[in-house]
Amino acid sequence: NSKNANRDIFINIHAGGDQGPVVALLFHVPPSYPSCPPQISVSSTALSKSQCQNIRKKLLERAAALPPQPMIHQLVQDFQQQYVQMMKESRDSVKEVHHEDLDHWVSVLLLDHIRSENRYVGRLRRWCQQLQITGTLLLGRTILVVLLGARADIKVLCLKTEKVDVDSSGKKCKDED
Repeated sequence: NSKNANRDIFINIHAGGDQGPVVALLFHVPPSYPSCPPQISVSSTALSKSQCQNIRKKLLERAAALPPQPMIHQLVQDFQQQYVQMMKESRDSVKEVHHEDLDHWVSVLLLDHIRSENRYVGRLRRWCQQLQITGTLLLGRTILVVLLGARADIKVLCLKTEKVDVDSSGKKCKDED
């Protein structure tokens, strides 16, 4: 009866070499292996779920294309090559995004307090309109300002030193770091 049971082969591998993240490859080997390719699971805390699913899909396609002979070693080698290619493509796509959209930035500012909310919100709204920046103020325990726009304009807004708020005695004060 043990001849008919699936076997699992679990391999932890450093993707892309000794310095790469650890990726777990689990091969569910059916009793008819190597006539039938193994099922494959891929997991890693260093890779996203979609990256793991993409690797799994490519390994399953590769396993189906290989002749019916022992293939796990070949699949592990293919995984290493896939990982290197995936990282290269990822770096290339990041470079392309920065090249095409170099001037757009998202900036998140953490404010320690707002005592005069109406004045602060009005001033922030006016600055965003003047600089053509999209701004969102998130009020709660933590006060955040999320800004989206041209890098130079966001810098201008962040460097403003006008009296925006009031201090604890009610006197106008500058917003400073």
